[in-house]
Amino acid sequence: MESEENYKIVISRIIEGLKKDHFQQDVELVEKAYEFAKEAHKNQTRASGELYISHPVQVAKIVYDMGMDIPSICTALLHDVAEDTDIPIEEIEKHFGPEIANMVNGLTKIKTLENEDIKFSEIETIRKMIFAMAQDMRVVLIKLADRLHNMRTIEGFAEASKRKEKARQTLEVYAPIANRLGIYTIKRELEDLSFKELYPQEYIEIKKLVDKKLQERSQEIEYYKSQIAGVLDQNGIKYVEISGRAKHFYSIWMKMKEKNKSFDEIYDLFAIRIVVKNIPMCYETLGVIHSLWTPVPGRFKDYIAAPKSNGYRALHNTVVTDRGEFLEIQIKDEQMNHEAEYGMAAHWKYKEGNIQKSEFIDKLLEWQRDYSKGLVGWKEMATEMSLDEVFVFTPTGEVKHLTKGSTPIDFAYSIHTDIGNHYAGASVNGRLVPMSYQLKDGDRVQIIVDRNSEGPNASWLKYAHSVHTRAKIKKFLRDKFASEYQEKGKEILRELSKKYHLTVEEILSKPEIKAYLRDRNIEKDDELELRLGSGAIKVYQIEKFLGQISKPEFQHEITEPEGTEIVVDDLKGIEVRFAKCCNPVPGDRIIGVVTKNGVSIHTVDCLNLKNVDKNKLVRVSWGNSNELFGANIVLEGDDRDGLLNDIMNRIKEKHIQIVGVTSWVDDVRIAHIIVRVNVANLVQLNDLINHLKKEKGISKVYRERGNSLESRNSKS
Repeated sequence: MESEENYKIVISRIIEGLKKDHFQQDVELVEKAYEFAKEAHKNQTRASGELYISHPVQVAKIVYDMGMDIPSICTALLHDVAEDTDIPIEEIEKHFGPEIANMVNGLTKIKTLENEDIKFSEIETIRKMIFAMAQDMRVVLIKLADRLHNMRTIEGFAEASKRKEKARQTLEVYAPIANRLGIYTIKRELEDLSFKELYPQEYIEIKKLVDKKLQERSQEIEYYKSQIAGVLDQNGIKYVEISGRAKHFYSIWMKMKEKNKSFDEIYDLFAIRIVVKNIPMCYETLGVIHSLWTPVPGRFKDYIAAPKSNGYRALHNTVVTDRGEFLEIQIKDEQMNHEAEYGMAAHWKYKEGNIQKSEFIDKLLEWQRDYSKGLVGWKEMATEMSLDEVFVFTPTGEVKHLTKGSTPIDFAYSIHTDIGNHYAGASVNGRLVPMSYQLKDGDRVQIIVDRNSEGPNASWLKYAHSVHTRAKIKKFLRDKFASEYQEKGKEILRELSKKYHLTVEEILSKPEIKAYLRDRNIEKDDELELRLGSGAIKVYQIEKFLGQISKPEFQHEITEPEGTEIVVDDLKGIEVRFAKCCNPVPGDRIIGVVTKNGVSIHTVDCLNLKNVDKNKLVRVSWGNSNELFGANIVLEGDDRDGLLNDIMNRIKEKHIQIVGVTSWVDDVRIAHIIVRVNVANLVQLNDLINHLKKEKGISKVYRERGNSLESRNSKS
């Protein structure tokens, strides 16, 4: 465990490094921030037992190593003061000015959301980070440094569940953001640390294999480095660095999974990096390497002429060496090398802090707007951030960066919404291709436009790969069918009103419902109707929430009747009916209602009991019957070939009888499936639901209490 003196040494080294390029009075601000943070956190320790000040000091060191400015380093030192102490933002502004105070405030808002124990916080964290990026890129860069140090010290968290949740969030949210900002040194470490926590056995196995391979190949790598150095010297090319590095563990594991290959079948485990003085030397070096070893066709990438959207620049190629091995070569100049490690953070070193918003930031802001309109989901955004890119050309030679897997319709919408809406076909490299064609690096794409076309239809969503494209198509469909969706949404609200014994006005006026809708930027009734009707908001999202807020006041009214409890199996000679409004199964808490024909069995939280005469209620319990009971299971997910068949097979795997099934696909290509099954009890039903949740592409699985399967089938 480090002492306070060690932290002071770290700060002293940062200050000494800053003195080379900054005025003394600016450098002194860092020391002032350290003393302020140390005093604020003086009685606090981390979960590991270390003094709390150790964390902001190490975050500040990461920020300094990234080459960022003095206000960023000060913010790193102060980033937890407002959240974890009683010192307000106003006090920080008084001592350090509005620039630093605003950044601390931005970080505090993100941290507040991270600490929430609800899934929605993850959505809001992404949204807050997007907003923070638009205001000041440095906030997100410091946040990444903060998360990196937390992951380095994650073993200090006592609860394994909390460690895994933090690691999962890191892998799904923070690593993709680091990737899109080009901060590969942080992205790689975040992925490996998360991998180690989430999949410890796989991590250990991959690490052992890489270490063994590295040991075996260390002499070969040194040989290749020596060969390259010799040929560069012969040609008078001055190099700064020639190094060999293994790919990080998580990327190797993912490649093995995605390509279904063994470790020994992954040939590009190592890469040689050559750093030279300037751009002309990069191309000279490439020519020299090609004279030394044979280039592999189709493996050359010129990211200098066509940089990635996050600014990454380099020459990449794969060659076959004189020993018959495949070897990846990366060539950069010094600035490119620093930018390759620290991405947009490197701009503070090379551009004195004048960073321009990138294409990616513009994309994030657009996503935020589309999310607020219900056109995209946070999972779509998180997934797209983790994808690689392809670069393609317009007919005029302009480069367009698209996510890997993009199709011609994605390209069309990347040019202009109007081009996408009037898409009639596409030509790639001079030949016509279908909408399903996946674009490749270097493709030259020309879109065929038909101004008389009716525009997109729902089937286009099958081929729309990017968040941007899907949002534009959904908006077109929503606008085109607005009146139809509006009416459909009104009908849904009327059905909910009937089911929950509340007027539509009562539903929409409840504070909890208002807050729920406000979080989704829905302020008017017609907007809710439109989103419900179009499927942008799913019925279960409202229905579940209505259930949550309706149950407490209802359950307060219903109390079990006094008297002897009757076992259902003992009701001989009396007609016993299991209510279809709630479909009870053994394991549910139940209650009986005396009818003129016998007894109707309901779950105790059935909403239809609200208006029942309490004198007609009788206490009942389950017996030991071998009878099977019907239950409805609702599933929602991405529409794909074979989905229904796969669902049926999963149910059969559990040896459960299927009584009925219905399915449909809505206007935004979401598949809806309702399956009625016969089960012995609640345990078997819940086990089946958990089993179905594992099916690829399924986003929701839940038990439905009513009989919508029968009503839907009767209407069709």
